[in-house]
Amino acid sequence: MGVGRKELVMVGVLLTGTLLAVLNLTMLSPALPAIMSDLGVDATTAQWLTSVYALVEAVIIPLSAYLVGRFTTRQLFITALSVFTAGSLAAAVAPNFWVLLLGRIMQAACTGAVMPMVFTVILLVFPREKRGTAMGVIGLIIGFAPAVGPSLSGLLVDSVGWRALFAIVTALGVVVVVLAACLLRNYGNFARTSFDKLSVALSTVGLVCLLYGLSTFASTTNMALTLGLIAVGIVLVAFYVRRQLKLPEPMLNVRILKTRPYATAACVVIIVQAALLGTEVITPLYIQGTLGFTATMSGLAMLPGAVIGAFTGLVSGRLFDRFGVRKVAVPGVLVAVLGASGLARLGIDANFITVVLTYTTLVIGLQFTMTPLNTWGVNSLDNRVIQHAQGLSNTMNQVAGSFGTAVLVSVSALAPLVAPGAPAAEQAYLGEHMAYCTTFGLMCVAALVIIFLVRNRPAAAAGAVAATPTEHGEEPVDYAAGISGVAVDATTGESWDQARTYTAAEVMNREPVCAADTATMAEVIRLMDANQTSGLPVVSASGDLVGFVSDGDVASYLGKTEIALVDSTLLNGYRYIDDEDAATRLRELMGLSVMAVATRRVISVEATTPVDEVCALFAAKRIKKVPVVQDGKLVGALSRRNIMRSLVEAIDLLEK
Repeated sequence: MGVGRKELVMVGVLLTGTLLAVLNLTMLSPALPAIMSDLGVDATTAQWLTSVYALVEAVIIPLSAYLVGRFTTRQLFITALSVFTAGSLAAAVAPNFWVLLLGRIMQAACTGAVMPMVFTVILLVFPREKRGTAMGVIGLIIGFAPAVGPSLSGLLVDSVGWRALFAIVTALGVVVVVLAACLLRNYGNFARTSFDKLSVALSTVGLVCLLYGLSTFASTTNMALTLGLIAVGIVLVAFYVRRQLKLPEPMLNVRILKTRPYATAACVVIIVQAALLGTEVITPLYIQGTLGFTATMSGLAMLPGAVIGAFTGLVSGRLFDRFGVRKVAVPGVLVAVLGASGLARLGIDANFITVVLTYTTLVIGLQFTMTPLNTWGVNSLDNRVIQHAQGLSNTMNQVAGSFGTAVLVSVSALAPLVAPGAPAAEQAYLGEHMAYCTTFGLMCVAALVIIFLVRNRPAAAAGAVAATPTEHGEEPVDYAAGISGVAVDATTGESWDQARTYTAAEVMNREPVCAADTATMAEVIRLMDANQTSGLPVVSASGDLVGFVSDGDVASYLGKTEIALVDSTLLNGYRYIDDEDAATRLRELMGLSVMAVATRRVISVEATTPVDEVCALFAAKRIKKVPVVQDGKLVGALSRRNIMRSLVEAIDLLEK
């Protein structure tokens, strides 16, 4: 990985803290019914344990840049994890609900403060050529926690009790703090930034008033106070938005919402996040309270959705790159609508497998929708404001998760008003059914927005030209279809059978310039310049093809690195942009071995490969040159220039 043992140990400590934070968030849902029973609170009150986590993070995350610049790596991480551990301990021994809620607030505040710093420092530790691999490892670890969290939580709740969840997190937190004190060192030189105190006050008070009003709407005994809090929250949030429009450096650049694709994507993702987070709270209540299953079973019910959903996000991103947003998001949201409709049709005595299948269908559809929509929305923005989109999206997603949980739980609490004479069990089922119907309604709204407003970008001009006839009226020639076979004169319509089929061995350069696998990048760059080539095969001492290095690899290393990671569990996106100057990057590049930069999984062809197949490979992979091998040994190189020369020979042959 290009780093020493001490650096790897430090990264391990940081990743352990990251995993602990994600695991802490995903473990709570199956424990809510047990907490409600033990502490004597209803679902409307208990949902605050989930919604307040997202809300506090929404308030703290915009301050993370200030905190990173104000404190050293050790100070921020150790202090944050210490407070996180203290909050976990308070939750574990909480004598009442409000102490438990305070512990959750402490946990959320520390998570929002430290997570952006952790991701940035981890990437700074790794050399530039290994940062992509490092990001993959981080994503794998984050994706692991939501898969095991609910199942582990249910098992612990049934066997030991819900307090064991926080006790385990407390013990792990102590271990992480001790390890950090012994092994973590300061890393990175982050510039100090300032923050607008009035903006923080407006957003904090406004969001708390709005969320509290919504969450108590169904159960309040003082409706005037509840409506007043909602109104005050809306007014304060409006003042916050207005202040952001006036500040020269706003905490959240809300102006980017004027870009229609980004605004459309943001609205849909908010709806989706609200439905997802709210349903994650309602589902354990339904499985344990209405159906009578254990907490372990409720955790297992959420496991397939978490596992498959993680892979679905990766697949949907690749499909987006190939087909565009519409062909991925529309089927995805329709699958989510199907899953939501299945939840809305669940009865008071539904089969457990049916619940698992419908919930998993909903999660898969939502994951299939969010990734392409997020990418489509951000791609519509100018590169200069992408960092603002990150902050705005993170905040809106956190707030959406809080509001979704509060609204769905409040809807479920309306059941006694709808059926006041029904037994308690039927009232509980009716409330959960109403919440699921609300999820179905939200997904229908999201589907309509995507179907009518989400469109792929117009095709590039080059693609349009390629699809039109030439100035002489002929259809464009598709050289990837092959040189061998039948050729037709576009003027006379006469055809000739081609006499022979070309292979890579006949067309290739038999004396290719190549680099030894022991060469430095300084030597390779000089070699590429001297031979005026865009890429070089890399060979071992025995002549085996072991890599390929191109001018694109050089440009990628020298370019300003920007790496992004979307964390669907914490509803955050993290972006790293390096601040090294070009001269520093160039000096680092010159001293590297070519194999540190070269591509090891080389696209190559056999010497006997027909040229038409090579043309198809060039077109499909969008490459300019491929090495030619025989028994694994490099025997030549074949480029587009070689192909053009063979075309001239083919034309001369056909005209004879």
